[in-house]
Order: sequence, then structure tokens, then C-alpha cells
Amino acid sequence: MNHQRELDPAEQQIFASMSALLERAGLEYRGEYLEVDGRRIHYLDYGDGPTVLLLHGGGAGSAIWFRQIEVLVKTHRVIVPDHPVFGLSSQEPFESPLNDSLVRYLTGFMDVLGLGRVDVVALSMGAQATLALALANSDRFNRMVVIDSAGLGKDIAWIFRLGTVPLIRRLVLRPNRWGQDNYFKAVEVVNTDFEDAGAYKQYAYDVTLASGHASGMASSLSVITGLSGQKSIFTDEELASINNPMLVIWGAQDGLFPIEHGHRLARLAPNAVMHVIENSAHVPLLDNPDQVNDLICGFLGVSG
Repeated sequence: MNHQRELDPAEQQIFASMSALLERAGLEYRGEYLEVDGRRIHYLDYGDGPTVLLLHGGGAGSAIWFRQIEVLVKTHRVIVPDHPVFGLSSQEPFESPLNDSLVRYLTGFMDVLGLGRVDVVALSMGAQATLALALANSDRFNRMVVIDSAGLGKDIAWIFRLGTVPLIRRLVLRPNRWGQDNYFKAVEVVNTDFEDAGAYKQYAYDVTLASGHASGMASSLSVITGLSGQKSIFTDEELASINNPMLVIWGAQDGLFPIEHGHRLARLAPNAVMHVIENSAHVPLLDNPDQVNDLICGFLGVSG
């Protein structure tokens, strides 16, 4: 394993569960660290060929893409960062305004790696970062796959809104297997007993054990939303100005962001098409990985 640094006990646990999840797709751990704007960023790096960037959302970390890496590595170099506050990256929170903070982080990450124009597949907060960077610099991305994106309307599940209330925040954000399991069932998936569910849940829980994670999440969450909903919403004019070829994927039963958000993006972005995945919640790549892979590969023009 190529850590480049000593891991503390919590990080060792995260590394173990991350590796176990990757192994379920026949992947050996291949990771590195770099520094972006004073933050330590861990990332996975597999394969050769044209680069595709995979960006997770506001939970767990890079290894949630294990079934997508498994397929894309056959034809691509696949780079998958742990965003700040997640996985094995450092716990410095995102700052207000959120979209500017996301753009600084993502631009910095790509610049340190010397990445030019790449394809990108992104979920939730990662998808919001993708849209924000496409607006800030249209030359960073070729094709964009946007899955259940944040930032497309004020609506967001109440668990996140309540997580910004000081008295409730401690209960919502502290490491808690019961709470993690209920979030998994209520928001992330429809099928709670899919083949890799146990390994995924262990990874998602272990990430919450990192030193400083609860405070990093609390600070970041207050930048993302308040009781009235999401704070950084793309305007109609902004979405209409994103000309990249775009595939919008949405879980039909997403309990975090309503499907209307996806329809809004697909309606306004001039080169977007939308595909709704039935029997999927907020993370369709867990509920229906084969269908997601077929859509991604078809859109990127590669064999699955």
C-alpha cells in the first residue's frame, strides 16, 4: 500500500474498510496524497488512457465508486478524490459561499495533478462542484455525467436542515451506527440488502470516526444549507450557459433532492439529456450499478 504517511488508528480503520470495498470489485488499493490550498487530499488513481474524474457526494468517500472504477479502468485512467472532510482527506471544512469553495478545491486538485480537459462523472455535492467549475471555466470538462446533483433548488431532506441547529447537530453528526443505518435506508438506497451493502455501510461509518470529522461536517453543513434549504442555487441563466454534453441521471425515489431538480437541469442546459433510474434512491450507483455503468459507458462512448 502506498500511504506516503503514517495513519492514526481511525484512519487505519477507514483504510481497511475502503480497501475491503474496493476488493469486492477486484481492485487493489492504489492511492496517493497531494496538497491543495493547505488541505491534504487523498485520491485513488487507476489505469491508463483518457482521464475520467469520479466525484463523490457528501458522504463516505472515493471508494463508493468501486463498481464504476471496475468497468472504466478497462479504457480510462480513473482518478477519484476523497473530498475534504471525507475519506482519508483532511477535515478542513468548506467555506461560504459553497460554490466558490468547491471551485477552488476542484481546480486546485486538477492543477496539482496537471489535468487538462477531462470527462467527469459526479454525484450530489460532487455534481454541484462539477456544475460550478463548468461555469467558472468551461475548458476543464468534456462530457459531464451529473447524478442526483445538489445546488438545483432549495429543497433538501430535513435531516440536513436540522443538522444545522446547534442542539440537534450533535445528535445528527456524531458517529452512530443506528443513525448511519437509518440514513442509508431512508435516503441512499431502495434495496438495503444489495450484495455489497455490508461493506459499504462499514466504510461509510468508519469515515465518521476520523478526528475532526464531526466539526468539519458541522461547519460544512452550515455552508450548504439552513432550515430554509440549500443556500447555493444555480440560476436559470447559469444552467443555460453550460454547453458541455451532459447526461443527467436521477434516482426515481431520491429522498434527498426531488426529481424536479434533475428535470430543471435537463430542461435548461442546452446539451443535456436525462435518464431516470427506477428502484433507485439518492445513490443509484449502489442500487443499480450495472444500469449506471451502461449509461456512463454509452455516454462516454466506450464498451462497458
